[in-house]
Formats: sequence, C-alpha cells, structure tokens
Amino acid sequence: MSSAVPAEPAAPAGALAAASSYAAGETAGAPDAAPPLAAGARLCANCGAPLTGRYCSECGQRHHDQPIAHFWHFVREAAEDLTHADSRLWQTVIALLFRPGFLTREFLEDRRVRYLPPVRLYLVVSVIFFIIAGVHSRISNPQVLILSEDGKSFHYQVVPAEKARGLGAVGQTPARVAGGVVTGLEAIAPTAAGRQRVCRQLGSFIEQHGGWLAPLEPRVAQNCLAVLTQSGGVERLDEAVTHNLERAMFVFLPLLALVMKLLYVKPPRHYVEHLLFFLHSHAFVFAMLGLGTLLGMITSSGVVLGPVRAAITIYIPIYFYRAMRRVYEQGRWLTLSKLSALTVAYFFLGVLMLLTTVSYSFLVL
Repeated sequence: MSSAVPAEPAAPAGALAAASSYAAGETAGAPDAAPPLAAGARLCANCGAPLTGRYCSECGQRHHDQPIAHFWHFVREAAEDLTHADSRLWQTVIALLFRPGFLTREFLEDRRVRYLPPVRLYLVVSVIFFIIAGVHSRISNPQVLILSEDGKSFHYQVVPAEKARGLGAVGQTPARVAGGVVTGLEAIAPTAAGRQRVCRQLGSFIEQHGGWLAPLEPRVAQNCLAVLTQSGGVERLDEAVTHNLERAMFVFLPLLALVMKLLYVKPPRHYVEHLLFFLHSHAFVFAMLGLGTLLGMITSSGVVLGPVRAAITIYIPIYFYRAMRRVYEQGRWLTLSKLSALTVAYFFLGVLMLLTTVSYSFLVL
C-alpha cells in the first residue's frame, strides 16, 4: 500500500518571478541589480543615492527632516554648527591657536575632513582681521605728524596730539616747521598754499632724482594735492592701502614659500607644502593680531593691554618655531637657524610689500 508524499507548499508568484529573473541574470552574466528601496526610503536631493542616516554616504550632504527654509529650523542648525563640540569650526580654531603646525601636518597626511580647508580658513580670518583693523583706525585716538624742512630735506615726527599742541605753543617758527602741526595727516601745512608748495616740492624731487620714475611726477603732484587738500583725501588713501594690502598678501605668501623652499632643500619638499604652512601660520598671525586689536578697542588700560601685547609678541615666534619643528621634523638648532633666516627675509619682503602697496595705492588714487 503506497503512502502519499506530502506536497511542498507552493511558492508565491512574486518569489517565483524573482527567482526566474535572478536565474536569468546569472545565466546571462549580468551584473547584480541594485537592491530595491524600502517603503518610505528617501533619496539624497544632491546626488540621488539612498539615504541611510543623517549624511549621504555618497556625497556627504547633510539630510534635514524639515525644510531649511523654516526660520527657526535654520536658527537651530546654525546654533548647532557653531556650538557643537565636534564642529569643524571649533576643532580648526583650537588647533590653529594652540597646536602649532598641527593643521598643516594633518592636511599633508590626508586627515582633512575634520577641519576647515586652509585657503578658506585663511580668507575668512584675514578678512575679519582687516575689518577689525579698519574699524580700529577710525575710532582710535588721532596721531599727529610734525613735518618740517630746512631748505634741503624734509623731516617728520609722529607724536601724540597733546604733545604736538604743546610744541606749537612754545613758539616754533613757520620757517622751521614749514608743514605746521597736522592731526591725522589731514593736511601737511596749516594753509592751502603751504600744502600746494609741499606737493610741488615733492613732484620736483621725483622729477630730478626719480630716475625712471620721473615721468610719474605729474600724477604724484596731482594725487598729493588730492590727498592733502580735498576733504576726506587721507581717509581715501588709508582705505585704498588697507584694501590693496589684502591683495598684496597673495603675492607675499608665495614669496615666503619660495624662501622656505630654499631653506629646506634636503630632504626635498614640494613648494605647495611650504605654501600650505604659511596659509595656516598667517591665519594664526591674523587671528592673534585681530584679538589684540579688538581688545584695544574695548579697553585702553595699559595694565590690560601691556601684558596682552607682550604675550602676543612672545607667542608668535614661539608658535612659528614649534610649527616648523612639527611640520619639517628637524633638530632644535637647525630649526632656530632657519627661523632666523626666515625672520630676516620676512622683514625685508614685508617692508618691500608695504612700500609697494602704499606707492601703488597713492598712484592709482
């Protein structure tokens, strides 16, 4: 007597279709198909990849549950970005101020995602610094320039306003102080005729002793009168110099990187490594100078400003030394000798850049 074999349950139609499709794909050697999306799954709005968390696994864009156009959502997001302990901003700022050479080293070793890009960091810090410096120059106490000439040459002295008024009160003659006493470089002589005479003498000096610069004499005399006789002329020159200094830094840093390239011949390093070092180092310098200037705008107390400025003056060369040790990994005395050579080059290139910037700003005013 035969016994009946129990029949296997029939597979659902969908499973049979999937199995047939899979078998056909295996037979034809077709590549694996992408897994189907789960119900309710969302796609990245930037690249279209399936989202598995707060950040897209393909492009890294952050996924928001609510539209960013909602005002309070935007405020919460901004507050979180600024205050979150793991924020790239705070990690970068702390490393920049207190860990010399660390950001450069991290970038060279391809650990970059946790920090702000070096070019963006430098641009943001430098722009903030020049804004602070510009505001400070407008609200700071005016300095006074005493300009005199003895018939052969000009002499000048920058003194506080009170002292300058005292000098004028003790009977200095116009012959000895032909330029008079001027506040904030608003004029070079107490009268319009005196200012015009000074500009003519300046133009004559360039025409006679300027060599290949002699053809610029008409423009020099014209711009001299524009600065000294027109209302707001000095302020326009000051703004032009500040604006052009920001541009000049993009020439100054590559020159310093070239000096560094000459100092570090062995072992050989790429030029971009030195440029990266100066991007981070100058961002630090701008940050420290900006903090010092900002403190000077808050208080004028010498008890506070004196120690702070002394600390900044000492900390900057120490920072450069430690940054060079960390990035270039050379001995103490060798690093100190190269830092000394870099300081000399920095001074001469800085003076050249400043003179060139002021001259250019004056000529194109």
